[in-house]
Amino acid sequence: MAQPMKLSFTQDVAETSPAKRETIGALRITADGRKFRYAKAGASALAAGSLGMAPAAVAAHQNLAATEAAVGDRVVSLTVGTAAVAENAYEDGFLQVADASGQGRQYRILSNTACPASGTVILTLAEPVRGALTTESKVSLVPSPWAGVTASATEENLPVGVTPCDVPAGHYYFAQTGGVGCCLAGGTAEVGSMLVPGATAGSLTAMNATLDTDQPVAGVAFGAAFTAGLCQPCFLTLD
Repeated sequence: MAQPMKLSFTQDVAETSPAKRETIGALRITADGRKFRYAKAGASALAAGSLGMAPAAVAAHQNLAATEAAVGDRVVSLTVGTAAVAENAYEDGFLQVADASGQGRQYRILSNTACPASGTVILTLAEPVRGALTTESKVSLVPSPWAGVTASATEENLPVGVTPCDVPAGHYYFAQTGGVGCCLAGGTAEVGSMLVPGATAGSLTAMNATLDTDQPVAGVAFGAAFTAGLCQPCFLTLD
């Protein structure tokens, strides 16, 4: 069953926590209209004003033969490929059905056990299976975009929000995804320029009409022209 949008939170948008206090990906809207998503930093710390990028999916956890699961089941097992799974690596991520019985459905994962490469992971789902899975079904483990966030310089990756404060490695925080923000400038940008991830890790820069058209737009330069290396005003449009 889908959950309603949460209206009260136990963690402020300007603080971090070593322990999880909200659902990863939870949307928060402040009184002034800014939008935030609850996120978890990856293995490296994130500086305030950094654009975070989503983790990449693990190829060995994609398009796998499903184990049979009946309608109503909330615990599902899955044999993975040649990459281990850490405990709760897919917490608040998704089990997606790519092919055959159950195709097109996805289920949020509450927790998962650890398993070695080519081992069996046990998934506990937030909702019951709605379409039975068979051994012909193909399923994938997809992490939440906001779990394991990095300040990556892989510009074509998915941007997931700007850090409003310094975030220690592995800590939970609110990533800003909408409204007036303050982000590291990776280059110059005139007011009104569409902004995309820059070559400098954690930065935004102006879209180049001939070179950057394959990059996701994260916002618009707002208030003042960008000066490279400074944290500058922007209007984020990820949410």
